Amino acid sequence: MRKIKITLPATATSLGPGLNSLGLALGLYCTVEVSERRDETLLVETEGEGAGHYPVGLRHPVVLGMMRVFQQQERAPLGLTVRINSRIPPDSGLGAEAAFWVAGIIAANNILNNPYARPQVLEMAARYSRQPDSAVTTILGGLTASLLDGDTLIYRAFSAAPLTVAVVLPELHDYAAEVRRGRPERIPMADALYNLSRAPLLAEALRAGDLSLIAQVLHDKLRLPHLKPHIPGYDRAVDVALRTGAAAVTLSGDGPAIIAFADSDHRRVATTMEVAFENVGVKARSWVLPVDTQGVVVSVAGS
Repeated sequence: MRKIKITLPATATSLGPGLNSLGLALGLYCTVEVSERRDETLLVETEGEGAGHYPVGLRHPVVLGMMRVFQQQERAPLGLTVRINSRIPPDSGLGAEAAFWVAGIIAANNILNNPYARPQVLEMAARYSRQPDSAVTTILGGLTASLLDGDTLIYRAFSAAPLTVAVVLPELHDYAAEVRRGRPERIPMADALYNLSRAPLLAEALRAGDLSLIAQVLHDKLRLPHLKPHIPGYDRAVDVALRTGAAAVTLSGDGPAIIAFADSDHRRVATTMEVAFENVGVKARSWVLPVDTQGVVVSVAGS
């Protein structure tokens, strides 16, 4: 009987102009333990962030990820116990759901004696989670660029500077549903070119830890204008962060989590942003996080 323990970092993706491509792994973690059973029971237990957010049982993303692998291999264990302890808030733009899918795929692959090599696991995770940038980043850690071309995953991992960031999450209960309804179908060519010209410079800035360059190229003209109206106090929070010492601020993923890059005083930056949200009646919380450079950590025990 095997017990698999998987720890994955949160991810900040679609950074600035690097939409659906650039990802940065952050030191906030989700841990999933999967143990084989001698009976036919599927037991799923959740705690921490988002406990109760997903259905417990066959419809939890961890279990869905495992089932994809079992179906593809046409074999499965008799029963399983799945214990999930996450510090990554769901629906925050920090990659919680992608981490769950990845954990399930990796757990099932290990239980079946690793029929898939790492490149295949990466491709499956990108395809099944439907969030290739988050899936690749949470597996590899550090800084990544990726895209899914049909069923083919194209990606690269870069060495990332030892940055520390402030992450602030305003509590907006209807945010995810609102932004899904508000996506534009067309974008101006000038805005697309604005983002495209800045994305490679942002990748280099993050790789080198060049905060001055990050500040020059982090702005996004495609997604941010349509998301920030759904975040009351966003502009004020960004303004106070910059006044407090942040070099640059943007959304993490589709938000509403906000990531601020600074060389010092990260806790002060985070606190001032929290206060800015509270001043418009929005409760917020924050973390000061390092960039995670390790990615997924897997341990396997037998009994």
